Amino acid sequence: MRTVDPCPLADRQVCLATRDLARAVLRRLCVTAAGIEPRIKTIIATQTDTPGEYALWRLHGDDGRLLLQFDLLKEPGVAWGNLTGDVSLLGRLANLRTHRPGYFYVHPLSDPRDIAIPLPSNPRGLAPRTIGLLR
Repeated sequence: MRTVDPCPLADRQVCLATRDLARAVLRRLCVTAAGIEPRIKTIIATQTDTPGEYALWRLHGDDGRLLLQFDLLKEPGVAWGNLTGDVSLLGRLANLRTHRPGYFYVHPLSDPRDIAIPLPSNPRGLAPRTIGLLR
C-alpha cells in the first residue's frame, strides 16, 4: 500500500527520499534495540535542551508494560549511545507540522517535546498505554 504524500509536488522527491532515510534509520533502530533488549517495542523519547537532540525516556514492551525508564538527568550509558543517536536522527527527520503522525515513523505525544517510535517488530503498533498520550 502506497502512502499519500502531503508535500507539494515540487517537494515530493525530497519528501520521499526523507521517508526512505527514516525507514532505513528505523530498521537500524530495530536491530540495535533488539540487540540490547529484544522485548522493546515502543521507544518514548523527549527533547533535550540542545535543539534537535532527544534523550531516551521510556521503553515499552508490546503489551504496553514499561520495561525501562531512564533518569533524564543522567547519561544512559555507552550501550544506549547508538540507540539514542538513531532516535535523535529520526526525531529531526520527522516534520510533524506538515505530515501526519507516523508518516516518518514518529508519533507526537501530548507534551510537544515527547515522541513515540513504535518499532516495526511490534505488530500491534503503539503500546496500549501510550495511545492515550497521543494528540
